[in-house]
Amino acid sequence: MALAPPARDLHDRFGRRISYLRVSLTEHCNLRCRYCSPEQGTPRFARKDHLTPAELDQLLSVFRGLGVRHMRFTGGEPLLYPWLVDRVAYAHNLGIEKLSVSTNGYLLDRLAQALAQAGLKRLNVSLDSLIPERFARITRGGDLNRVLRGLFIAREFIPRIKLNVVLLKDENFAEIPSLVDFALAEGFDIQFIETMPLGVAGSMSRAESYVSVAEAEARIAHSHALVARPRAPDDGPARRFCVTGFASDIGFISPISENFCASCNRVRLTSTGRLVYCLGQDDGVDLLTPLRAGLTPEALADLICAKVWHEKPERHTFNDDPTRAAPVYMMRLGG
Repeated sequence: MALAPPARDLHDRFGRRISYLRVSLTEHCNLRCRYCSPEQGTPRFARKDHLTPAELDQLLSVFRGLGVRHMRFTGGEPLLYPWLVDRVAYAHNLGIEKLSVSTNGYLLDRLAQALAQAGLKRLNVSLDSLIPERFARITRGGDLNRVLRGLFIAREFIPRIKLNVVLLKDENFAEIPSLVDFALAEGFDIQFIETMPLGVAGSMSRAESYVSVAEAEARIAHSHALVARPRAPDDGPARRFCVTGFASDIGFISPISENFCASCNRVRLTSTGRLVYCLGQDDGVDLLTPLRAGLTPEALADLICAKVWHEKPERHTFNDDPTRAAPVYMMRLGG
């Protein structure tokens, strides 16, 4: 096991402490959601260009030493990654306080119990519709019943499950009350996310389907009184609410309509070892090459600290410079 460097915190020059690492394990996915992927899929890297499990563990150790308290494994579809369970166990043994996985749910029926045994207690599952035909259209062929089966199996083992709903005005906006009622009745958290102009797929989706979370919140308020939840220092960007009498959280993520960059506490690591500072920009630093060149954990930590301090941007530029996000593939970067 690689030793982590001496503990220190990771900061940027805008006074933000970086405590949240999102790790994209693979660019492969078994769905082609219209806001995430072009219909033909995205370019794929050769296996030699990916971090090996051992290399990834080395980097996770370095980030733990830099004060990262929350790690989320994403993709592509992380449940397609053959070594996911072992990486969850490794991160858990590092002492990561908040450990989570984002998935489309297709393989949950097979892997939920093993993930829980490895230490996973939080799970995010994409669920953009409860209508089979609409779900298949949004995901380009996905089977809603398979996802629901995985969800119901997963809740037997994983205590906190959140449903992620990307808002699409022409598809699921009218379905918002039904999705909330489903989450409340079944004990799932739920959050609504504005579509973002990432890559060709995201840009087209935003142009055709964008709806703000304010509109979603207003629609929910017709039938449920939303009570604001207090924010913890290491929370993500969601504004969270509850409904009296229910344990579920209802969240709203508004990258476009209500910029939350001032409180950004995260960076992203791709499956090829590239550290990306902002979801809305392609800027980043290659960590794979220096890792394979034998850079020590201490030197890697120095490199990461310097790059994040000098290069993490103050905010995304979705609204004023959309071209900065054009090269970004959501399913490669992990959202």
